Amino acid sequence: MALQKIPYIPNETEIIDFAFKKASKKANIQYNSGTRMFIIESDMITAVTNYISKMLSYIVQSYPDLDGLSEFYTRLIDLTVGVDRLKVSLSRISTANKTIKKLSRGYIKDLKKRGTNREGIRKEFYGRSVSIINGLSNDLYFLNEARKKLNKIPDINLDEPIIIVTGYPNVGKSTVVNIISTGRPTIASYPFTTKEIVAGHFYNGRDRYQVVDVPGILDRPDSKRNNMEWLAFLAIEQVNSIILFILDLTETCGYTVTEQIKLLNEIKQNFDRPMITVANKTDIKRVDSDIVDISISAKTGDNISELMEKILLLVKKNNKNTKKRTIMNKV
Repeated sequence: MALQKIPYIPNETEIIDFAFKKASKKANIQYNSGTRMFIIESDMITAVTNYISKMLSYIVQSYPDLDGLSEFYTRLIDLTVGVDRLKVSLSRISTANKTIKKLSRGYIKDLKKRGTNREGIRKEFYGRSVSIINGLSNDLYFLNEARKKLNKIPDINLDEPIIIVTGYPNVGKSTVVNIISTGRPTIASYPFTTKEIVAGHFYNGRDRYQVVDVPGILDRPDSKRNNMEWLAFLAIEQVNSIILFILDLTETCGYTVTEQIKLLNEIKQNFDRPMITVANKTDIKRVDSDIVDISISAKTGDNISELMEKILLLVKKNNKNTKKRTIMNKV
């Protein structure tokens, strides 16, 4: 299952202003009806408390249960915004909610005492509530910025097989995704880099397969990867995936065959996933190589049906091995 989309997170000013507007509307109605001062002041405190509590609960519930997520999404969130930082901010929001509700009960109790300045008590509660909400300003800002990043995490169904298409830039990865995917592949921002992913899917019978081109993650040598990209490696390893490594043996991509093979070997070494090595651009030139499993032209469709057969066979084999590993881990 994909992460839930997180709605807009209001800032401290918005929460306070709306809470006081709610209370003022309620007070105006009651003043005009001749309601006793104790009830008016009590209801105003209750209105502010209820609105603030509703908004703070809404914020916490807008985020997924961080302890109940799969390891894949936990790592995605961690490398995108930081799981611990999220937990701290959400915990502060929850604590503030409990504190304001406790204060509300205490101030309403004080209103019942004879000879008290009921308006002054209500204003004192307002002041303390404002102070608590203002103290959350950094957390509210962080949560709203985190929301923007987390909502860009690609929609990946962990119950479906995933074909990760990789290789150096300009070797034809996106064209491969386009030609083997049904429908129009989607393009979405990717949280690990400033680039984008191209994601598509296809069906074989009733089974759905996801095809993903992830630029900036696998299409560079180890020496040029940053910490976030290494974390991305770990995240992607959690999904049920196989890899299509696309080679351009014509070297029209701007990279030599030697450079491409070096990257291929690094991915094999660091990425424990079944792989099909594909030589693209046979429409330009057909080059024989012992390291290639199949040669295609994504541009003309040459050998694409044969490639699809290899993909389905490897996915099936990988699924069986995954089940065996799961069973062994439970024994």
